[in-house]
Amino acid sequence: MRRNVRRVVSLTAVFLLFMTGTALAAVIGLPASGVQVNKDIANGINPKLSGGATDVAGGSLTAGAAEVPWISFEQKAGKAQHIFVRSFAAGKWTTRGQSLNIDPGAEAEAPSIDFAGAGRATPWTAWYEDSDRFKGKTQIFASRFCAAANAVCGAANIWVPEGQDRAAGHLIPSLNIHTSRNAENPSLAGGATVAGADPGPWVAWEEEDGNIAGSGPHDQIFVSKPIKNSSARAVCPPGTRPHGGKSVSFFCWQQVGLDRLAANDSFTNPTDPTLDIDPSRDGVQPDIAFTGPSDTVAWVVWYEKGHTHIGLRNNEQVFAAKIVSKTSADGGFQWQAVGSGTAGLTETLDNSGPKHFGACSASKSNENRCSLNKVAANDAEDPRVAAGTLVQGTPTVPWVVWSEEIGGGIHAIFVAHLVGGDHFELFNGGQPVSNITRDASLPDITFLGNEPVITWNEAFPGGHRRAFMGHFIGGAVNPQFVFDTPHGVPVPGSATPANVANFRPSVSSTCQADPFTTDGSLCPGGGSGFAFLSFTQAGTPRKIFAERQK
Repeated sequence: MRRNVRRVVSLTAVFLLFMTGTALAAVIGLPASGVQVNKDIANGINPKLSGGATDVAGGSLTAGAAEVPWISFEQKAGKAQHIFVRSFAAGKWTTRGQSLNIDPGAEAEAPSIDFAGAGRATPWTAWYEDSDRFKGKTQIFASRFCAAANAVCGAANIWVPEGQDRAAGHLIPSLNIHTSRNAENPSLAGGATVAGADPGPWVAWEEEDGNIAGSGPHDQIFVSKPIKNSSARAVCPPGTRPHGGKSVSFFCWQQVGLDRLAANDSFTNPTDPTLDIDPSRDGVQPDIAFTGPSDTVAWVVWYEKGHTHIGLRNNEQVFAAKIVSKTSADGGFQWQAVGSGTAGLTETLDNSGPKHFGACSASKSNENRCSLNKVAANDAEDPRVAAGTLVQGTPTVPWVVWSEEIGGGIHAIFVAHLVGGDHFELFNGGQPVSNITRDASLPDITFLGNEPVITWNEAFPGGHRRAFMGHFIGGAVNPQFVFDTPHGVPVPGSATPANVANFRPSVSSTCQADPFTTDGSLCPGGGSGFAFLSFTQAGTPRKIFAERQK
């Protein structure tokens, strides 16, 4: 049987392979017959109401045990919208705990899930919701899951919000740098900056901040790391920022990076550690992962859009930055931008240079070299990052996927990875993995062992969309892209491609590249693991499904 393989060849050949090949790989529903994920009336998940955005992660509640799929998702609940989490084990979906909403009447959005704690056995979820306590401004929240009743958790099978109380005794643990500003689109990753330490939940998000050249606040990228207290409701350590009262449970949040922007000003008297290359426009849709030796280096990717007010680019550009130890910086780390043209350079995100926002913002040419875009002048958006290595026994590096315009209003999905520790290079011979005749969007990436797995959406006539999934085989020597779904992700239990809603088809695996798998060399619980994705079907109500590699 032939594989549907896309080698590093010309775009024409790539398209022909896409259209004519036959896939050896495939996907099947979870379970195989396919059931709606957002369906559990007993626990408040009404299948007659629409689901929304999803995120997935492979994990286990027992350290070292075989991992299973976990999914966090948006779910309508009357006039509100809630965040729920379910896991797939023993052939069925099980709801884990209650709705995560801080306010059951709020509209909660954009969940992100990963595992942290001892043995990477504690699920954490981040999301955002509007808050009456903060005059309707949207706030970032994060909760950890307690599987068993104990002194730390209290009850079993519950989600416990974490962070310092930002509402003067009302126990609202917002992560926002400023609770008076809107924040959204968090991304959570479990990781440790010391080899062998228990991973903690780090969160990246976008939040309104600054006022450069009188242009008003723009979305900035921020990151916070966890501080675990020795007892519940303890006062956060001195100097913890953003400031708040006691922790509502066991954790506080500490912002990370050099202060580069003031809340209502620009670079003068900065207090806030934005990652934006150009803080005069919007930095949006961040994603975070841990890579490098022992996976101890946090990386964040995002894209910037809108009109510049400091003479830089106006088109959408994708950026990446990594943490570098800096005792005087918030959280003990500064951020260093790394792009396609930064070989041999150190591009610290600070207040240096003629624009006062670091070397990357000094000029358009500097900004270009700090971006990941294939073509700096083309719009690029929606990046995602994953840790991985193609060669067993070598350290992981960040792998990034994004959507970039290639002409005629068509966007294609590109892949890049870190090379030499200081710059990114396009993978797949610089060619996209998506069909270049259709507009592609919302990619995601994970690693199954030492193979990158990628998902995305493509637009079809009539306003329909299909989700796609594929993976690279052949390692670093002979990389080939294999379509798991050459005609689109099917409706579970059939061969008909699903018409999907305009949400990201999230992907993960049960053998990710992290210290607990020796970077993909040894899957938890034995075996080779599998990759899986979630998608939201278009229609009324919107149904959520999950499928795995066959």
